[in-house]
Amino acid sequence: MLNFWKSLAFTTKFSAIAFFVTAALGLLSMGALGAGLYYPVSFFFKSYPTLSHWSGDWVWPAMIFVGMFWAVGFIFGGLLWHYARKIIASKIVLRILYILVLWLWAGILWYSMISKNVAQL
Repeated sequence: MLNFWKSLAFTTKFSAIAFFVTAALGLLSMGALGAGLYYPVSFFFKSYPTLSHWSGDWVWPAMIFVGMFWAVGFIFGGLLWHYARKIIASKIVLRILYILVLWLWAGILWYSMISKNVAQL
């Protein structure tokens, strides 16, 4: 098992570790990570009330859910890096794509939470 871990690329190792750390942080932060992830993508949701105006029983679990499941974005980013490095030689472009995947994943998660609870906003 140790030989397998050593054979992995740096980005694959980073993505795996980041997945577990972020998933734990999403739960242990009790929604702070999810709330923090809302702000970089909030301009997508201008037609809805702001985070400070939300109320109801869905808000806190949604923040915890988004914080925990945002960790899956690191796996998506690692997969993108793995396949895109065969096409793209620039590490800067690969890093931008990796960050873009994480940012879009946060937007997708928040969109799914807001769209399911739009009646309670």
